[in-house]
Amino acid sequence: MSFDNYAHNYSDIINSVSRLSGETYESIIELRMAVLRDEMGARFCAMPALKILDFGCGTGVTEAHLRQHFPQAVITGVDSSAESIRLACQQDIEAVTFIHSDAAVLPFADECFDLIYTNGTMHHIPTERRPAVLADLRRILKPAGTLCIFENNPYNPLTVRSMRQNPFDNGLQAVQPNDIKRAATQCGLVPSPERYYFFFPHKLSWLRPLERYLKRVPLGAQYSMRLKRATTPQEHNHHDEF
Repeated sequence: MSFDNYAHNYSDIINSVSRLSGETYESIIELRMAVLRDEMGARFCAMPALKILDFGCGTGVTEAHLRQHFPQAVITGVDSSAESIRLACQQDIEAVTFIHSDAAVLPFADECFDLIYTNGTMHHIPTERRPAVLADLRRILKPAGTLCIFENNPYNPLTVRSMRQNPFDNGLQAVQPNDIKRAATQCGLVPSPERYYFFFPHKLSWLRPLERYLKRVPLGAQYSMRLKRATTPQEHNHHDEF
């Protein structure tokens, strides 16, 4: 499936399938950014000359939010959809570059990114290809860098329903966190425990400060997972636990 067919109405589709939650495409991005900022820490976010990659950036809407939360970063967005990248390039955001690539190996040098962010991309990658994709992301991640994966929660019935209603998720299933962990550890990445978020709809948004205490409860609409490069043989063999 090519996202080129959905590039021009991507936001409208997300707004339509998210209407039950009371959130919009933009507000959901902000919920995600709040989790990312909390996971990475304010000191990291403010570091000068950070190099950030948005893997699967689509039309580049997230980049304005990344710029806000990482004000001194150099940001790159990459996507396999040429039309999405064409639309993304029409934005004028300082120190943001968009690149089209559908190659098996991403067009970046080894160990060049401090942070790789990706949202909703893994469930579009066939299970058998995920280890190779994650291995390439590991290749371009700096030794002390972080890969942050955001995905839909397969345990949340409203999320599952939304995916069924979404034309570019048609026929796909949300990825189990342990499936990502297995694929990641095969290629030398060490996952942290997943963090669940987006428990409350917009009408109950005043309860969202409680979500940090619920982050290990697998009921939120989405989850995030931080991964680091393995540095010891024990970490490389960690996948046997999943």
